Amino acid sequence: MKDRPFERAGMALVWKTIQHFGVKLIFLVRLLILARLLSPDDFGLLAIASIVIDILTRITNFGMIPALVQRVEADDEHYNIAWTVGILRALVVASVTILAAPIVAQFFAAPRAADIIQWLAFRPLIDAAASIKVAKLTRNLHFRSLAFIELPKALANTLIAIALAPWLGVWALVAGTLAGSIAYLIVSYVLAPYHPRFSVDFNAAQSLTRYGQWVFFTSLIVMTGQTVLRLVISRQLGAAELGLYYLAASLAFLPSDVASEVVGEVAFPFYARLQSDIRQASLAFRSMLTSVLALLLPTLSLLIALAPSLVETLLGPRWIGTAPIIQGLSLANIVGLLGETIAPILNGTGRPDKILVIEAIQSSLLIAFAWGLASRYGVVGAALAWLPAVAASQLVSVIFVRQILPQPFAGLGRPMGALIVVSLIAALTAMSIDSMLSGLVGFASSSLLGIALIGILLWVLERRFTLGLSDGLNQAFPQVATMMGLSPRQIA
Repeated sequence: MKDRPFERAGMALVWKTIQHFGVKLIFLVRLLILARLLSPDDFGLLAIASIVIDILTRITNFGMIPALVQRVEADDEHYNIAWTVGILRALVVASVTILAAPIVAQFFAAPRAADIIQWLAFRPLIDAAASIKVAKLTRNLHFRSLAFIELPKALANTLIAIALAPWLGVWALVAGTLAGSIAYLIVSYVLAPYHPRFSVDFNAAQSLTRYGQWVFFTSLIVMTGQTVLRLVISRQLGAAELGLYYLAASLAFLPSDVASEVVGEVAFPFYARLQSDIRQASLAFRSMLTSVLALLLPTLSLLIALAPSLVETLLGPRWIGTAPIIQGLSLANIVGLLGETIAPILNGTGRPDKILVIEAIQSSLLIAFAWGLASRYGVVGAALAWLPAVAASQLVSVIFVRQILPQPFAGLGRPMGALIVVSLIAALTAMSIDSMLSGLVGFASSSLLGIALIGILLWVLERRFTLGLSDGLNQAFPQVATMMGLSPRQIA
């Protein structure tokens, strides 16, 4: 009989997959529709406003929620102080943002962004007012409830933005963002009941910030890298080029975002429960890594192959320049797949300082390469700056995970080789079909055929050579394997 922690993680993974697949699907539909209704300049203005809010939010993020998740025991005072700190932080962020908006907009050479920045400043305040007991749901792997909190947020954002886009332009994006946060605020108290109470318990705060300080510094470094990258694009190339990058990044990072959030948010509390059991942690790591590679490597390969057709067919002529950006960012995502599974185990085992080092290396190289490549090759060069930055960070990630787990990559050579071969075959086949059939029919046919081919080839290779893809899934997440019809007897 399987250990209960793995069974709970299996069901958590199911619901986290439902949540993030649903949310990302909603946002993908939103993105594709709004790309037809709005201009690259509109997306560029939103990118400027969003990065300003995000960086101020992250540089004041003391890591309270991750600390609550990682903490073995947390009482009401811990939750109260975390909520209090969140509200105070959001008030500071909102006030500073509203006052500094005109200066920031001029700094990005986009004066029109000032009013947008000021209205979006209310988003962190609404988010902070939500129920802090959402962290308890995460800690206890209650991802079914979390799914029903996140999905209304995505729906409200999407419906409002699309409905208002023909009349309000970029302001429809602002209205959608705020509407989504309000929906999250309301539903969070329904599914994670909590009576907000201000607290000044400094002992409770200190116990949380002891862990959260690493989250704070990591967030600061990540946002610095992303902000400087957008600043380079905006000042050197303009808001419209930043809009091209913003939309391309939204599409290229979509597959890895789904996997990272699904696996990462389940794996983090899961590893936190297994800190003293290295054997089970090693088993879970290999299973998660195999699953992430099986999902993302073929998907990103298809995205690279079909990016020109996707842009031409679904986005329209205004976005033609995004195809090579999508391809470059997707390639960087492939290089960085390993990090999607290493970060959760570093967090869960209480080593967030290692993630700080990884992100510092990646962000520093990203800034350095983006500065030179953007001036020479435009927005495509800025996208390609991710490649050397991510490659270096992956090497450091491997070193760190070897310090925690004994032989973390043992037995993964065959499944990884098979996945690479399958991904190349599927991508080349999809490109061939797409070149023979034009328009929406060609894109849809090549995409569906590529996906079907991936599934068939992996099934045949697994049955013929026993690569361990289904075996790892069954061992780590028996509930997921059962839903897929993969019993221990079929894998033996």
